[in-house]
Amino acid sequence: MNGEPHNNCNLLKFAKAINFLLTRFFAFLLTFYLIGCANPIAPTGGPKDETPPKLDTQNSTRNMQIRFEKKDIVLTFDEWVELKDAFNQVVVSPPLEFRPTIERKKKAIHFKFNEKEKLRDSATYVVNFGEAIKDLTEGNVAPIVFVFSTGDFIDSLSVEGEVMDAYTAEPVKDVLFMLYENLADSVFHTDRPFYFARTDESGKFKVSNMKSGKFKAVALIDENLNYRFDNEAEKIAFLDSAIILNGVEKIKIDSTSELLDSINIDSTKFDYSLANQQPSTNNKKQSITLKLFEEEKQLYLRDDDAATYGKVKLTFNRDPYDAVVAFDSIGQFTFLEKELDTLAFWYAMETEMPFNIYVQRDTSVDTVEVGSGLRKSFLEKAKLRPEKKNPSNSSVLTPENAFEWMFNHPISGFGKSMVTLFEDSVKTSALVELGIDSIQKRKLKVEAKWKEGLRYELEILPGGLIDIFGLSNEDTLRADWNVGLEKDFGTLTLRVNDLLPDTSYVIRLLAKNESLFKEFKISGASVFEAKLKFLPPDTYSVEIIEDLDANGRWTTGNYDLKRQPERVHRATIEEVRANWEVDAEVRFNPLSKARSPAPPASSPQTPERGR
Repeated sequence: MNGEPHNNCNLLKFAKAINFLLTRFFAFLLTFYLIGCANPIAPTGGPKDETPPKLDTQNSTRNMQIRFEKKDIVLTFDEWVELKDAFNQVVVSPPLEFRPTIERKKKAIHFKFNEKEKLRDSATYVVNFGEAIKDLTEGNVAPIVFVFSTGDFIDSLSVEGEVMDAYTAEPVKDVLFMLYENLADSVFHTDRPFYFARTDESGKFKVSNMKSGKFKAVALIDENLNYRFDNEAEKIAFLDSAIILNGVEKIKIDSTSELLDSINIDSTKFDYSLANQQPSTNNKKQSITLKLFEEEKQLYLRDDDAATYGKVKLTFNRDPYDAVVAFDSIGQFTFLEKELDTLAFWYAMETEMPFNIYVQRDTSVDTVEVGSGLRKSFLEKAKLRPEKKNPSNSSVLTPENAFEWMFNHPISGFGKSMVTLFEDSVKTSALVELGIDSIQKRKLKVEAKWKEGLRYELEILPGGLIDIFGLSNEDTLRADWNVGLEKDFGTLTLRVNDLLPDTSYVIRLLAKNESLFKEFKISGASVFEAKLKFLPPDTYSVEIIEDLDANGRWTTGNYDLKRQPERVHRATIEEVRANWEVDAEVRFNPLSKARSPAPPASSPQTPERGR
């Protein structure tokens, strides 16, 4: 009897605990249910959803309107959607003066014009949402293009094409292709375009719903997003002539430019279906190609360093191939050495005196002062030595090449009696010819009648070399290398056809890693042919530059001067293998894309030896 009240108490506590837990559990279920209703989530299981959101035309702003007056555009879908990267994805053509507001509200996308925006009269506008609108489950893109006209009809002509890099011929994405009604050359610098489109991953663009008329065509990588060419870092492209669109579905070129044979343009009229709100056409297309380039920057001296005797470093904003450098001549020995964006002005003199170096800059001149009082301390510490601690060649020397050895100072002479070349492990002394490179005077060239498969060692005793400062090597210098077997290399016979005899060309053989293996500069020939022996096995490509200004290099374009970039053609050669000969025949065709996989430019021949 005494235990019953105690047991009843325990049962009461247990019942209360169970009631509390059930209350919390059902509250949790209710909260989870409400959250699930408020935020749709992807269902689990079943087939993958690959259907993009569909436009609910009954609850959306009607597409393809004429006499459109500025108002919000509402696009309602049959499911919840998300809006991503609207700034870059949503493209309006003709461009708006002020940035619109684009936002998502449940199942709808709202496009709001800025209150200051004034739409053009009698113009057809295209709002392309790109990949900005996606469903919440699988990210399926709703391909929405909204078209309206402020006039009495929808314009229906179009232009399409591609933008390629002028040098590599590779397609370029995210480039603005722009069309102007104003044909003045300055319009590219001052005005916003009438029509524009942006290139996709493959470099292609399309401008739809255009009216008849005459347009100036340009392309631009718009670094500051203002639709104007006003930054020297921006890459551009342009057609030499205006594009004329007419109502009979054709575009013609209004020019007598010699480059027009490479421009084939056509246009089509779209038949729009109001059911799916998308344009459709089955007409065959031809397109235009624009070559994108960066204009040559005006050269200027960015920095100079004359703190060390014998060497003044002149650093420029770009490759100083056209730098004009002068100096006060006081009997000093001088020469220039170029590396990337820097010129090294080497000098030496018996009696130290100050002098000036002058660098031309447009109509002005930069002056670099070279002081005195530096020579004594320099000569007390300086030593003539190889630039690398281990001067051995990392690659195998071919039987016909010279061994090259770079030093820290320009070399002025050497003593042959103090230089010995050893051949193979028996160290039999071999005849050797030494020379100083005519361009890089810090480079010692070693030549001999190399024997295949042998190892060579060069020994230079102390005092064997002397530099422009009168310093000589204090220690014995040694370098060694191997000479490869001829059968370890391949042979390439290269033939280039369809050249113009009155034009200069630069023909470059490039290794697979794009490094330059051999370069030829030619003119006055319609065919070029060369036999190249001792090529390391590799896949090579040929680069042919139409060197119109005969300066021995590729020259970029200039918009204000109406100069297109020089044309370039590249072709991949079939792999050159060891102990094989390859014949390669290439036609100069600068309109083709780089490294086309179309049939090989060469074919393997019977091995040279070992048949």
